[in-house]
Amino acid sequence: MEYLTSVEALRVSVGLEAYAQRDPLVQYKSKATEMFQTLLEDVRHGVISRVFTFSPRQAISVSLTREQIEAAQAAAEQAASTIAPAEENRGNPPAQKKKRRRH
Repeated sequence: MEYLTSVEALRVSVGLEAYAQRDPLVQYKSKATEMFQTLLEDVRHGVISRVFTFSPRQAISVSLTREQIEAAQAAAEQAASTIAPAEENRGNPPAQKKKRRRH
């Protein structure tokens, strides 16, 4: 966001370069390029610093009982049986679509 606001400010202020007898477009391009290079350096620095300061969390082991597994399987089977009737229509050819005219 900082970069975008600074580029917007640069766009507004580049008009003053004409008073200094310099081409505003050339000045805008050069300053915008410098700002973009600075942005890339900041992003690279941020990524590298996060990589080196990263500390993984402890993994939490989850153990399920046989009853919990069976209950989950029963729920999945019930959900599959309610979806099955909707899938029966997939074998039928799709209705022909109306052709669109290009304008």
